[in-house]
Amino acid sequence: MNNKITEDHREFSRVDIKILATVQAKGEEIVSTGTHDVSMKGLFVRGKTDWSIGTECEIHLILEGQNPPVNIEVKGKVQRITEEGIAVLFTEVGLEAYEHLHNLVMLNTDDPEKVEREFSNHLGLKKK
Repeated sequence: MNNKITEDHREFSRVDIKILATVQAKGEEIVSTGTHDVSMKGLFVRGKTDWSIGTECEIHLILEGQNPPVNIEVKGKVQRITEEGIAVLFTEVGLEAYEHLHNLVMLNTDDPEKVEREFSNHLGLKKK
């Protein structure tokens, strides 16, 4: 498993992690283990589709290794389309999904202190 963190101008750190993901929209489904650039804001999923930018979708990230597997369910929209797949921006993340995403990113980053600062400095992600 390649867990290299991607450095750039993004608001949140991304981790390069391969997990089982399904993305559903327009009665179609992409099933892929080719995810990468997972962050609190979205992810990239390898797979072909004829969806357009802005298409609303439902994303399920399946964390295997537990019985039963953990299903992180979020809503999003297609942000970018490439030959390899689609980038999805998360638009709705429930509290339980937030906790799982936070743990997923924290456990797979090379710089947990930086990631924790990003979480604590972001107004939209503060717990009440």
